[in-house]
Amino acid sequence: MAQAIIAAITDVARSKFADMVKTGNSFKVDSFVTGSGGHDPENPTVALTPDPTIVELPNITSDKRSIPETNIVFISPFCVQYQIVLDLLDSVGPLSNIGLYATDGLGETFLFAVANFPLVVKTDAERRSIFVQVNY
Repeated sequence: MAQAIIAAITDVARSKFADMVKTGNSFKVDSFVTGSGGHDPENPTVALTPDPTIVELPNITSDKRSIPETNIVFISPFCVQYQIVLDLLDSVGPLSNIGLYATDGLGETFLFAVANFPLVVKTDAERRSIFVQVNY
């Protein structure tokens, strides 16, 4: 099953962009985690608006995993799409958000963007692809 969502860039990521313009220090989006904190608890069919001030994804349900270079596509000069592949035993259970993490030139990892979506329950019998778009 495939799903497409749009992520919100965090305030930390925005400050890293400003630092990059000022100093030339770059960063790379290279990993992700999944979580179950992106839906409205009162109505799980509704996704919450991502909070750009967070520094860690709430209700993490997976370990941090790498995003292969082949799963990153430039849709336009202002939009990048990251394909997140969840294999059979990955992130089994409730899912409603994904956090994209980046690493800067000093090796510091930070939450770059958050994508929330209505609650889904992933079973160990399904493989799921989630296409996360980030607009700059």
